[in-house]
Amino acid sequence: MPEWVFVSNAGNPLDINSWRRRVFYKAIEKAELRKIRVHDIRHTYASLLIQAGESLAYVRDQLGHHSISVTVDIYGHLTPGGNKAAVDRLDDSTPEQPSATYAQPTKKGATSKWLTP
Repeated sequence: MPEWVFVSNAGNPLDINSWRRRVFYKAIEKAELRKIRVHDIRHTYASLLIQAGESLAYVRDQLGHHSISVTVDIYGHLTPGGNKAAVDRLDDSTPEQPSATYAQPTKKGATSKWLTP
């Protein structure tokens, strides 16, 4: 079993530039797709996972990111309604007025009580 996932016929790691030129670009052309980078396929995969409702944690695991923050920074904007809901919550919130004040104890050992205005 080779150490590498993609190897040449001799079992050596692929030369990415040679593979891209000999295999990838020819496949793109045959499929009549516009020229894209290999890395674009990775982004497409992640985007499709999110569109299908997978969690960002699952996407992180699939892409091998070392931290969820990397995944969120790159793909968080694709989470359906995630940003809009947060902004809407800010718009809907109003500063709350305290309905009660906290009375400080007046002598040693006295218990604290809530007082309503």
